[in-house]
Amino acid sequence: DEFLAMERHRLHNANNLSVFVIVGLFGLSLIIMLSNHVTMQKWEKLATEERDKARNAALTDPLTGVKSKHAFLLKQKQIDASIEEGEADEFAVAVCDLNGLKYINDTLGHKAGDEYIFKASRIICEIFRHSPVYRVGGDEFVAVLQGQDYLSRKDLLQALHDRSVEHISTNDVVISGGLSEYQPGSDNSLHDAFERADALMYEEKKLLKSMGAITREDT
Repeated sequence: DEFLAMERHRLHNANNLSVFVIVGLFGLSLIIMLSNHVTMQKWEKLATEERDKARNAALTDPLTGVKSKHAFLLKQKQIDASIEEGEADEFAVAVCDLNGLKYINDTLGHKAGDEYIFKASRIICEIFRHSPVYRVGGDEFVAVLQGQDYLSRKDLLQALHDRSVEHISTNDVVISGGLSEYQPGSDNSLHDAFERADALMYEEKKLLKSMGAITREDT
């Protein structure tokens, strides 16, 4: 009887130990699983943040902070799709080109040229303040006008012209601008309006040159 009692006691202790070990292992596994889950969440968050940073970097011009050429191509694709579906809202395209950037780069250096580009971008954003502005080339910007800016488009283009005329005499930033509206029924894409605006911008450039503005041809 004493032997059986001892065996039962030993088995009882062994069972208790087994239960303790199993519970301990389960708890350890649970801790590891939770730790891995938290780590995975952190890595996923960091990966998402990095993707967002990369995406924002691709959509933003690093020098001026306005939207990039890539962003403009996405906007163009969006508007072209709405035109194809017959659901495009009224809009206009303003093309802006800086006068004399090459002259500044050649005479004052590229740092001065970068400052000239940045200052020009501020002026364009100030005038077309309700529209997305894109830098699509070294000295070329585009604004897509909708809503309030579309309704005021002629006044805004005149304001850009007046600012440039004023700056000719002060050797400040001179910007040639051209603007054209989307013509439903005849335009098949945003590019159609862009080409007309681009042609008008070159006419403005000639006019400003006749008033004393420096152009690429003067360098």
